[in-house]
Amino acid sequence: MRAASNHILLLLLMSVLVGCSAPKGLVKGNGISSSEVAVFSALPSFNRDAGYLSANVRMTATVNGESASTKGKLRIRRGEGVQVSATAMGLMEAACFEFLPDVVRFIYKIDKIYAESPYRDVSFLQGTGTDYTVLESLLMNAVFSQDGRPVREALPGMGCVDTGGYMTLVTSGRGRSVYSFTFEKNSGNLVRCEGKYADGGLLVCCYSDFVVVDGVPYPSVVELEFDGEGNKASLLFKMSGIKSSEFKFSPRRVSGAYERVSLEGLLDSVGESVE
Repeated sequence: MRAASNHILLLLLMSVLVGCSAPKGLVKGNGISSSEVAVFSALPSFNRDAGYLSANVRMTATVNGESASTKGKLRIRRGEGVQVSATAMGLMEAACFEFLPDVVRFIYKIDKIYAESPYRDVSFLQGTGTDYTVLESLLMNAVFSQDGRPVREALPGMGCVDTGGYMTLVTSGRGRSVYSFTFEKNSGNLVRCEGKYADGGLLVCCYSDFVVVDGVPYPSVVELEFDGEGNKASLLFKMSGIKSSEFKFSPRRVSGAYERVSLEGLLDSVGESVE
């Protein structure tokens, strides 16, 4: 039944794209029609409502040329946080990378050091408009509306660009920022999100290697790139064993014995990898 519904949905999507075709630029005027809104709203990336996501992951973080890779467990609990826990030789937690509603926190237990900062003070996020809500949506392969409205309400104001095998929805965010969401026509999967900002900041998130999770496609590879006021960073997540079952989410506590360092300094200490 799910497969048949997806097939019908893709046929509807293809028919919608005829109205969206805009080889010379964005569709202007009244925006997307009500019938087109209904079709887009049914795509998986408009309906990522799972409260939990977990997976085995290999994550590579690069900030201004300093990189560290780790294997571990990815946990996302909607509204509470994103956590990558890495163990050394499978025996003890060696490092923990956390994106929480108020702060970004990286902990390296082997050297007893950590880096922590509110999103607005993270160098590579400055000028990109990225906060926890945006980051969580990016990792969940979910279309988001940064002005706080439900995404379906924002749809009628979006523009639409047809580029052959792909279709891109374009919407304005806070200030003069612009977000675009690119879908593959044949599958209906969201494969790219891009944010361009008035002050020059940029974020790009690409998705690939989709697998079926609870009957719907989800990317097993997520690549994020940030360029905030000349500070560049990337986060690469390669996942396996993806699940949406419930689990307990517990942010790590930083002991008073730990030394606070810069994010670049922490990555330099971690080195090439934590296994």
